[in-house]
Amino acid sequence: MGTEEHRRKAKRVFRFAVITVSDSASRREREDESGDVIEERLKSLGNTCVYRSVVPDDKLRILKALAEAFEAGAEIVVTTGGTGVTSRDVTVEAVRPLFDKELAGFGDVFRLMSYEEVGTAAILTGATAGVIRSGGRAMVVFCLPGSPNAVRTGLRIIEREAGHVLKHAGE
Repeated sequence: MGTEEHRRKAKRVFRFAVITVSDSASRREREDESGDVIEERLKSLGNTCVYRSVVPDDKLRILKALAEAFEAGAEIVVTTGGTGVTSRDVTVEAVRPLFDKELAGFGDVFRLMSYEEVGTAAILTGATAGVIRSGGRAMVVFCLPGSPNAVRTGLRIIEREAGHVLKHAGE
């Protein structure tokens, strides 16, 4: 079966969660614009948001939010923030050990698309994705940078491949 046939047989809509990782947004010093972009776009495609959280750049708070998203029934989780190179950017380091399968190609494609938009600054992101399995269920997590423009770039990939990834993650 070819890629396009796999996509046709994949889920069209899914339950999703949005986790924003940001010290300033968690203190309500700034709006969660990137989280809003994710939720609005995925809902506009017929998907259902089952969980949303804003947490500080803290590994345990990120892990707690992921567990809550799983318990809420999320099939797809999109995180935004904490993928850079500062000492406070810990999203990828918190999430990656949970992956049963890492989708390294997501980060590669994201950086390629980012390179076309921002040039070599694209190397500063650790954007990644992976599948977490527990209790016979699979949840796919996409880790995106915190800027609304980066989120829009990542959503172009997620919109096209989320159902396809879910189909295989459940096998």
